[in-house]
Amino acid sequence: MLKTIVIDDEPNARQVVKNIIELYCSTAEVIGEAENVETGVKIINKLNPDLVLLDIKMPDGTGFDILKKVKNVNFHFIFITAYEQYAIKAIKQSALDYIVKPINTNELIAAIEKAQLTNLKETDQISKIETLSHNQGSNPNDMRIVLNTQDSIYVVKVNKIISCKADKNYTEVNINGSKMLIISKTLKEFEEMLAGCGFFRTHQSHLINIKYISHYEKGLGGTIVMKDSSRIPVSSRKKDLFLQVMSKI
Repeated sequence: MLKTIVIDDEPNARQVVKNIIELYCSTAEVIGEAENVETGVKIINKLNPDLVLLDIKMPDGTGFDILKKVKNVNFHFIFITAYEQYAIKAIKQSALDYIVKPINTNELIAAIEKAQLTNLKETDQISKIETLSHNQGSNPNDMRIVLNTQDSIYVVKVNKIISCKADKNYTEVNINGSKMLIISKTLKEFEEMLAGCGFFRTHQSHLINIKYISHYEKGLGGTIVMKDSSRIPVSSRKKDLFLQVMSKI
């Protein structure tokens, strides 16, 4: 059984989560609940759960603060949040799990089942939490992103990413001075995670870091030559917008 703690400042929200787990998650059991950061940290340290479901916004802080303050993050955790773009972007950059309010029963069940099937490695958790903490308040040039491959977890500086290329439901990430990483995320997800960090979607299948542009070869849409000599196409419908971006470099 997954010993589970629910942390949310709204009693009704906690009750919804508890009801779903009781009715549909036979391998999880709620052993405690808390209403804020202070009580959340205390109950986690006391009960040593396997899984924590925690809201992001609370009266005395955030779910992020709880993870910073507990003694050991030797448990799975899933953020529960209202749709706040800044928070979700930070969570995605750190490769952490979340569900959005109002809570969808199937999404919560799937998230709990995923936690049950995932091998918990404390070092992985620490890397993800450190990335989340680092990115809070960092300027775009200093952001980091956690990338999961089939075999490893990488913490990568965003300004080291040269380009991303779509490959069906996967994305090839070209990192300066490193090998190409194949990540099980769509290019759209990368575009959202890297928004505001100097990236431009040149084509349905390509996302580039503007700082690595070497030069542009004119044509119907044209071709961008990157500083590592890779060649990236520009779709005809993106050409004018790209040229506007180029004029500001």
